[in-house]
Amino acid sequence: MNRRLVVLVLAAIAVLAGCGAGDPNEPAPSTPIPTRTIPPSTLSPATTLVSGLPRQVGTDGNFQVFEVTAHQRELVARNAVKVLTRQGLWDQGVRFGITDAFKKQHLVLINPGLSGLTARQILDRMLRGG
Repeated sequence: MNRRLVVLVLAAIAVLAGCGAGDPNEPAPSTPIPTRTIPPSTLSPATTLVSGLPRQVGTDGNFQVFEVTAHQRELVARNAVKVLTRQGLWDQGVRFGITDAFKKQHLVLINPGLSGLTARQILDRMLRGG
């Protein structure tokens, strides 16, 4: 009985193994050709991609409002007074504001005053620390 069961199982495996095998002389199916090609990158390998932030999201009175990351918000909080006082921007009417750290969306508000700089230039200085 055991011998018949083994023979039956082996026969079933042999039949199943042969299913869909096709002609052994037939070439293997080729890999599919991609339908969409991506153009080669024009960026240098040394280029670092950054997020789209900070970006201007509106105005509030004389202030331009920028959305920033939490890290950028911390940089502005740490560097703003140093940048505004050392460069004399505070005396030229430059003012700023930031949202609380626990807020979901981080905003920096900048009024360029009479500095002759754009709010974006001032924000960049605050992010660089000088």
